[in-house]
Amino acid sequence: MTSQVTEYLQRHGVRPSAQRIAVTRFMMENPVHPSAEVIHDALVKEMPTLSLATVYNTLRVLVDTGAVTMLNVDTRNARYDLIKVPHAHFCCRRCGSLHDVPLSSPVVLPDGMSLGGFEIEDVDVCYRGLCDKCRE
Repeated sequence: MTSQVTEYLQRHGVRPSAQRIAVTRFMMENPVHPSAEVIHDALVKEMPTLSLATVYNTLRVLVDTGAVTMLNVDTRNARYDLIKVPHAHFCCRRCGSLHDVPLSSPVVLPDGMSLGGFEIEDVDVCYRGLCDKCRE
């Protein structure tokens, strides 16, 4: 798995380090839209000297290079996504769980919508409501 992670990082222009490999590997093995805190809590057991600041710095590098997407769907904290296939998200307003939702077609702007000179780089679609567990 380490060689796969290293190759992924290099494809995105990221110099592999032990911390970057560990964070990326965690995200590949756990596609749960983790926060920096969740990643840190999971990795600090195997890397006791890993600080939360290092995890945040690593995620910033991964986001800046396009290796990871930062999701702003949770008002409590940023969450991160490694999946590069276009998809939407569902965020439970009660428990905060975040789930991938497949898109049947890409998101497009309505005809005639003026962008006013802006260049769109990304579109986020997030549905909010109650998950199955919270509805019960």
